Order: sequence, then structure tokens, then C-alpha cells
Amino acid sequence: MAGAEEDVAVVGPAAVSERRSLPPLRAAIPAVIGAWALVLEIPRFVAMVQHDPAVTDFRLFYVAAQIGRTSGWSGIYDPGRQHAASLIFGQADAVITPSYTYLNPPLLALLVAPLTAVPLSAAFYIWTVVNIAAFVTAWLMAAPGAGVGRVALLLVSLALWPSIFSIERGQPVLLAYALAIGCWWMAARRREVEAGILLAVALAIKPQDVALLPAVLLLCGFRRAAAWWLLTTVALWAFFAVLTGPTGMGTYLAANAWAASDPGYTANPLAAPFGPAASLFAGQAVLGAAALAGVWRQRRSWNVAFAIGLVGTLVSAVHVHEYDYVGLVVAAWLAVGEPTSLIELAWIAIGVVCAQLPAIGIRLPIVLWQPIWLAMLALRKTESAGRSGAPQAITGWTLRSRTSDRSA
Repeated sequence: MAGAEEDVAVVGPAAVSERRSLPPLRAAIPAVIGAWALVLEIPRFVAMVQHDPAVTDFRLFYVAAQIGRTSGWSGIYDPGRQHAASLIFGQADAVITPSYTYLNPPLLALLVAPLTAVPLSAAFYIWTVVNIAAFVTAWLMAAPGAGVGRVALLLVSLALWPSIFSIERGQPVLLAYALAIGCWWMAARRREVEAGILLAVALAIKPQDVALLPAVLLLCGFRRAAAWWLLTTVALWAFFAVLTGPTGMGTYLAANAWAASDPGYTANPLAAPFGPAASLFAGQAVLGAAALAGVWRQRRSWNVAFAIGLVGTLVSAVHVHEYDYVGLVVAAWLAVGEPTSLIELAWIAIGVVCAQLPAIGIRLPIVLWQPIWLAMLALRKTESAGRSGAPQAITGWTLRSRTSDRSA
């Protein structure tokens, strides 16, 4: 009996120490689920690319870049040229319609242009690696937590349907939001020139995903960053106008008008007292104004204000795809990095489920979920109302306030 007790005394503390070194279940379970989801997605993605990479949106970017590189950048928006350049992939994959044509600003085609030196499938793989690397970089800059919990956040973020869908379609969504997070990171460190430039580049890749963020910079007191965003945007579009010429710019506007004529281009309002179009634009304008009011209320908390800008952009947009909801994932990183109520955490967990439902054609839950979370973010306790709590992220306003306090 004594020997047995001695063995227990020796083994017991080691076993306890080993158990303490294991990650908590609340982090380990999401990490395992996210990892397995990604492992199962890899062969599916590879099979899709090997079978027919031209069925993706990346084909449009690749073809536009190829036209620009070989025939001149004035023709990248010409549906006829896009169709002719796509015939190499087969008649079925050469279809160009109002809902399936190149509509992004010229910058995206310029970024893809070097990849046209290799076949479409190889270019698609390289493009995917670039986007995932950008997203991981954004996670390193913005994701809260540490250890297994932080890794779990990355794995789950990549495994969610909006992220998977953006990768499968070859969309530059992950890259655009990484640039937006770069803007947030630079501004928080008072590197406002870089913040403005990064946001201008993001806006020139996917305008509809970051449309409210320049106003967020201004409302939060980063006036120099907002000025550099404007200066860089003007310079980029001046360059685009010279690159594509009057013909290219005219075709760009015509292509976007052609796309907007498609009934599926804009969302359908839940209620239409003024007619479908007028009701949609009026309702989205109200939501956009409400988001900016929330940014102003939270202007001393840079994380929350920026998250509101991301969510508000999606809530107020008239043209949103399922992959654009990656913005909600990025906004959640920033939001949970600040003190968050249990109710809001539960709502975010519900949002994870809602974000998955568009994969099976059910989109209404995520549409209804977003404005409620937007209200939760906007109505969080502000810094002035809760100075005894955790320290808030520094913004232009808080820096000015602290300077004024010191001078007083």
C-alpha cells in the first residue's frame, strides 16, 4: 500500500501538469472543426481547378489582364473582346453576360497581368496563395487572443462559407480586406500617410466592400489619412484614365450600367412603399447614415468604429455577394478585441451560423442579422461613459483630447 501511494504521489503532479498544458476545449474544438473543414476543402478546390478553372470569376480578371497586356488597356471592359479571349477555354466558358463580365477598376487587371504568363489553372493557384497570405497577414495584425485560441480564430475564419466562396470564385475579397486592416493598423500607430494609401488601393480593388471607411477615417479624427486617401484615389483614377483612354473609361461606365440593368444586380427590399428601386436606395441610405452616426458615437474607440464602418458598408450596399461577408469576419476580430457583452458574443455566434446558410441558398437570416449587430456595436458604452473599464484603442480624437488635457 505504501508503494502504491508513493507511485501516485510521483505520477499525480505530472499528470496534472500535462492536463494544464492542454488547450481549453473552447479553443480546441473550434480549431479542430476549422482545420478539418479546410482539409476537406483542399481536394474539392483542387478538383474544381483541374476540371474547369474558367467557370470562376478569376477567368474574367485573367482575360481582362490578358487583353490589356496584348491588345491595349482600352479594351478590357469590351464584352466582345472578353468573349473572344475566353473562347480558348471552350464555348461554354466564353459566355459574357451583364452579371458575368469584368467590372472592377483597372487596378485588379493590372495586378493579375503578370499571372497571364502562365496557364489559367496555375495563375489561379498563385492568386489563391496571394489572397490567403494577405488574409493571414491581416489576422496577425488584427485578431485578438493568443495561442491555440488565436489559431482557432484563423482556422474558423478561413473555413466559413464567405471565405471559402471567395477563394473558390477567385475573388480579391481577402486581399481587399487585408488592405483595409492594414489601413486600420497604420492609423492606430499614427502612420496616416500609409493608412490613406492602403485604403485607396483597397477601394480601387473592391469599392463596394470598403465604401464607408474613408468617412470612418474622417469621423475618427484621422484627417491626414483621409486626405492621403483622397489624394491617392485621385492619382489612381487619373492614371487609370490615361491608361485606358476615353474609350476605356466610357466602356467601363457602360459595362457597369449594363450590369446594373440585370434584375439580380441589386438586392430586393423587404418592403417597397416607394417602389422597389426607390425603396431600396432610400432604405440603404438610412442604414448608411445610421452606421456613420454609430461611428461618430464610437469615434474614441478605433476598433469598434472601424468594425462599424465594415459592417455598415455591407448593410448599406445595394450590390453584395456572399463572399463580401468576409467583412463581417474581419469586423468580428476587431469587435471582440474590445470588452464585449455576453449578449453580443452570443449574437456573433448566431451570426456564424447565419453566414453559413447562403451556402444552401438561405440568405435572409444573415441579411436580418447584420443591422442588429450594427446597432449593438453602435450602442456599446463609449469611452466617456466608461473610463473605468478597459483602455480604449487610440484614435485621432483621443490623442487630441489627451493633448488638451496635458496642456490644461
